[in-house]
Amino acid sequence: MIDTLERVPSRQTVFAVFVLIVFGTSAAEIIAEFADGEALGSMADDLSRFVLSAVVLGVFVFEYRVQQRALRELGGQLNKARGQLARLDTRSQELASQYRAVMQKQFDAWNLTASEQDVVIGMLKGLSFREIAQLRETREKTVRQQASAVYRKAGVASRNELAAWFFEDMLEPPPVREG
Repeated sequence: MIDTLERVPSRQTVFAVFVLIVFGTSAAEIIAEFADGEALGSMADDLSRFVLSAVVLGVFVFEYRVQQRALRELGGQLNKARGQLARLDTRSQELASQYRAVMQKQFDAWNLTASEQDVVIGMLKGLSFREIAQLRETREKTVRQQASAVYRKAGVASRNELAAWFFEDMLEPPPVREG
């Protein structure tokens, strides 16, 4: 996209130079012929090229100014969007920190060990027991035993119930469908 934008001014520049050459050449011919005493009627072809190139230059300048104004507006919108994104990123970090604090309170209420907490976080992230074991540099059997201990302490029967416990309150209930 940026490459395309960079090529457009080059094309516009070439076009503007061409029109300026036609404009300047026509003006020079008109002045030279007028100095030689020629009548305006005999200079009709030069006058028409001069007027046409003047109109094209006028349109070109107008379009260029419109594009520059639009570019400034887009730049302003981009800066505004960047600011909003930075605020959202900061806000999402704050929310993640708050949610992690809520999770920690629950971990404490369930009396989970640090290892069990790591297992819960891995499961909530969707990692398999094998992946959790690899990350924690332990055996998969150990992770399975820790997961069982977590289920018992949390009063849930499975990974799905555990995940639901943490995410249920954040999700709206599905809409009731009449059937």
